[in-house]
Amino acid sequence: MAKVYAVAGDGSIDFAFAGRVVIAELTVDEAARKLEEVLEERFFKEANVDISIANFVEGDVLVTGAVGSPGIIPFRGDSILTLMEAVTRCGGLSGKAAGDRVRILRWTPGGGMERQSIEVNLQAMLDTMDFSRDQYLRPRDIIIVPFQGEDEGRNEFLALGEVGSPGFHPYKPGLDVIKAVTMTGGVGEDADWSGVRILRPRPTGEYSIIPVDLGRLFSAADMSMNIPLQQGDIFFVPSIRNLVRPQVYLLGEVNKPGAISVNPGPNATVARLVLAHGGVTQFANPGKVQIQRTAPDGSKKTLLVDVGRILKEGTFEDDVPVQDADVVIVPEKGLLGL
Repeated sequence: MAKVYAVAGDGSIDFAFAGRVVIAELTVDEAARKLEEVLEERFFKEANVDISIANFVEGDVLVTGAVGSPGIIPFRGDSILTLMEAVTRCGGLSGKAAGDRVRILRWTPGGGMERQSIEVNLQAMLDTMDFSRDQYLRPRDIIIVPFQGEDEGRNEFLALGEVGSPGFHPYKPGLDVIKAVTMTGGVGEDADWSGVRILRPRPTGEYSIIPVDLGRLFSAADMSMNIPLQQGDIFFVPSIRNLVRPQVYLLGEVNKPGAISVNPGPNATVARLVLAHGGVTQFANPGKVQIQRTAPDGSKKTLLVDVGRILKEGTFEDDVPVQDADVVIVPEKGLLGL
């Protein structure tokens, strides 16, 4: 079970055969103890878990609204960035800012796709020079500084992320995803089409999240994805640069073996992976390429892929998508490699 486990946006990890376990808000030692309890409750008489940090989450902090220069601040999970510092780096509060109701939108640990809303009186900090209520930020936080007189987004919606014109836009009855994309200048080349979200305010002040797959909408004309927007909605198009990428291990008779971070999408397949990393050596048997894969229940299975035929004939429709932690092995000629 020793491997690198990516912590998902909801603060959970897919802990091998034990399933999803939420470890957000825990220290390394606390998380290790919790995983031991999960294993001892159902699988082992005694379990010992040690955790070390393989790498920290990188995710932009978005600052939008009534600030001097709305924009994106690159941020790593091992860095320290406060709300006041983020707003200051984006030009500070503008003259029309409602600085007493600045909001931080943050993933809710264990809450699926929901975000919590944290309201902060930033103006009071500046007036009194008392920063004791400043907030530490996290990767992928969204900071919204409303304008004075803005009635909680009435007659407006907010576009964030990889859109041509991020910021507040006028809301009109009949607004839907297609019209929102057009109104905001389209999506950028780094847009994660399958990860688009509509954040919808609740009476409690938190936000529910509605997933939208722009690929299905624009490529497959799936109009079920053309969801109507409401007043006060946030239309968020994330960047593929912030994705937690699957890691695949390419071994054997290939020119560039090693651990490879793979961008999710239609190109994340075995033959394309081999082709993109220098192809195979002269000693390779590309007709019997193996994928060694661990199933959710912990069992192991091996898939055989005729990469040679796929590359020779261009039949990429027969290619096999890779998954996180797959081991792809290209054997030598004359060996089964099993």
